[in-house]
Order: sequence, then structure tokens, then C-alpha cells
Amino acid sequence: MLHLRLGVFGLLLLSSCYEFGEKDAKIPGDELGSFHVVGRMDVSSCGPGALGSKDVWEFDVKLSRDGDDLYWLNGQEPIYGRIAADGVTFSVESQSAITTRAPKGALPGCTVIRRDLASGVLQGGALVSGFAGDLRYGYAPTADSDCTDLVGVDGGFSQLPCEIGYDMTAAKTSK
Repeated sequence: MLHLRLGVFGLLLLSSCYEFGEKDAKIPGDELGSFHVVGRMDVSSCGPGALGSKDVWEFDVKLSRDGDDLYWLNGQEPIYGRIAADGVTFSVESQSAITTRAPKGALPGCTVIRRDLASGVLQGGALVSGFAGDLRYGYAPTADSDCTDLVGVDGGFSQLPCEIGYDMTAAKTSK
């Protein structure tokens, strides 16, 4: 059972990487380029090492822009975000539900809602050279879930709901 739980935790973490990850996607609008992101954990109410989280996390991402719309390109569908009226402040958000255990008979299942939020400031003017900001992953069970078996186990959560947050900086690696 512990291996199953750890597998579920890996799925939750990998799906976080998947949402804000490294692969190419169809690019809407004007491409801003590829960026190497370094995230330094600044908060984790999920507990130390929850879901295999690390103190420093690095990945690559592409960004594109269409007017005030910003797209975080992850390899499947572009994740939609907005650029504020100042032309540099941005926010990109996605949410997904992950069923870690299906209901069985009278026993409720466990579905965790994961909310991903990247926010920050584009740097370098029209030819964006990088960005800085925050990257947050929030985890909460749905109201009809019983996820107590995911709390207090190695590599799992110390509590639910919880959040893992990173301060991120990114430098352009290519157009």
C-alpha cells in the first residue's frame, strides 16, 4: 500500500511539472522565447519533501503573447494567462483534479484539486529577456473526499489543504 501511495504522490508532483513543464506546444500569438527557470522554495505548508519537492527546482518553459494574453507553453495545450495594464506584470493559472483513490462501496474516494499559479514581472521590455516572480502549487481535497491516507506518510502531505511555493527567476535561452 505504501508503494501505491508513493506512486500517487509521484503522479501529483509530475503532473505539477507537466502543467508548467518543458515540452514544445503549438504557439499562439508572438513567441517571446524559451526561458530557463530556477525556483527556490520559500514556503511549504505541505511539509518537508512533500510529493518529492526540492528546495531548488529548475526547468525550461516557452512563453508567447497575443496582446494582453500570455501563454505558458507546456507541451500539450498552452496555459492561458494575462498581462496587466502596465505591460509587464503577469499571472498564469491552471487547475486540475487528480483522483488518487476511486470510491469503493460506502467508502469515499480521494480527489485532490491542484491549483498552479505563476505570477511575476516580465523583464527587458518588448524583447523579453527574463522574468521573476512566484510559482505556487496548492493542494486541497474535494468536499466529498476522504484523503486521510495521504497525510502523514513519507513523501506525502503533512496536512491538506496545503501549498508549496517557489520564488522564481528566469533567463531567456533562445527566441
